[in-house]
Amino acid sequence: MRKFKRLGWGLLALVGVLAVVIGSLTYHLKPDYDGKKKLQGLSEEVQVYYDTYGIPHIYAKNDADAFKALGYVHAQDRLWQMELLRRIGRGGLSEVFGKDLLGTDKFFLALGIDDYSSETIAKLNTSDAAVQMSQAYLEGVNQFVEEGPTPIEFYLTGIDKKPFVLKDVYNTIGYMAFSFAMAHKTDPLLSKIKDKLGFEYLKDSGN
Repeated sequence: MRKFKRLGWGLLALVGVLAVVIGSLTYHLKPDYDGKKKLQGLSEEVQVYYDTYGIPHIYAKNDADAFKALGYVHAQDRLWQMELLRRIGRGGLSEVFGKDLLGTDKFFLALGIDDYSSETIAKLNTSDAAVQMSQAYLEGVNQFVEEGPTPIEFYLTGIDKKPFVLKDVYNTIGYMAFSFAMAHKTDPLLSKIKDKLGFEYLKDSGN
């Protein structure tokens, strides 16, 4: 009985330590929605308010400052999602998740999203307003990458945070365009099947 009691107390102690570690990580890695931040390169003060749904509302006196602040708060809330999105178009998911994603990487490489992104960037006019706003956005993103807390997913997968570049933006846009195009094909088809055969048919097909 003593052995069982000692084992039970040992397990409780281990659970307690894990709870403290997880709680500490959650506290230190969570987004910071209060206080002031010093964002490099701003020409005027920018105010960011979060509503009850956690949606940021950005108030700036010029577009460049607004996009820079947007990049920072976007990275603060979505850095891991952004990391995955920029990897899809260039076929980099298997670097994180292993051989099971090799097929997906090969498929998106075959689509040529990464190649088209390189060609597009080579032809860009750097003085174009859209390019300048994109660069301002990236500056905000990269300041958080450099200074902000690292999302726990990076620790779990063992990959390092790296700066975002303009090509990442175009690769993400390319993937999203593909995703929306597929939705335009599949959604109407599924709607037509539902209208003709009923919702129960779709449920059976999904099984």
